[in-house]
Amino acid sequence: MGTALNALKMLEYFSSSQPEIGLSHIARLAGLNKATALRHLRALEEFGLIEQNPQTKSYAIGPAALRLAALREIAKPGLDGARQKMQAAMHEVGESLHLTLLEKDTLQTALVVETTQHSVRVSLDPSEIIPVNATASGLCMLSFGPAFLLERLESDTLTRFTEATMTDPEIIRDRVAQIGQAGWANSNGSYEDGVFGYAAPIFGIDQIAIGTIAIAVPEIRATSARQPLILTSLHTLSKELTANFGGQMPETFPTEFHP
Repeated sequence: MGTALNALKMLEYFSSSQPEIGLSHIARLAGLNKATALRHLRALEEFGLIEQNPQTKSYAIGPAALRLAALREIAKPGLDGARQKMQAAMHEVGESLHLTLLEKDTLQTALVVETTQHSVRVSLDPSEIIPVNATASGLCMLSFGPAFLLERLESDTLTRFTEATMTDPEIIRDRVAQIGQAGWANSNGSYEDGVFGYAAPIFGIDQIAIGTIAIAVPEIRATSARQPLILTSLHTLSKELTANFGGQMPETFPTEFHP
């Protein structure tokens, strides 16, 4: 079972910015020798989860992964409904949105809707893994998600992305406590300079967050005058998407978001 899991974990290294990866590179990323990495890659290739480019010899996500993704959406059509609600919010606030879902212990981007109203906008990677310490979505998940996410801060190595990134677990815990009272989280250039993020939780049936909805705003439009509109839209999305995924809002959750 351990070998199978190690092979499947190699799929996490593929992204829109790195759609193809060579053997040597993926071996370094996974911390494996080339022989072991090749054995894992061949197992994934046998089941169609990856495929090898005959020209470059690099590997990319295979057709079986696409088929499984389509089957999941048929079985759980929540993303289609979420997309419609996010598009409506995009037209209202004029900014890009992204929905993240917790997959085991990793917060991953599940859906992106980019604004069409501005030439200067935040572009989002639809396959991105979200760092919990550097983003509004991550901080929101630490506050409203499973307790183990916050508990493991002490043992995790927290990456600093910009000068504003928080890497001290105690400072993060204080921030998370504030978010728990406010109901929403924000980040001011802590993941990418010039990008402000606003996020709210999406709850499951047990009233624990299964994901987040976030609005990404360029610094030039992240003004105090626009914040009430953003927060009102964010609060509505939090409620609607929680219902969309069959969840339930906690009774103690704020009835509105305040700047």
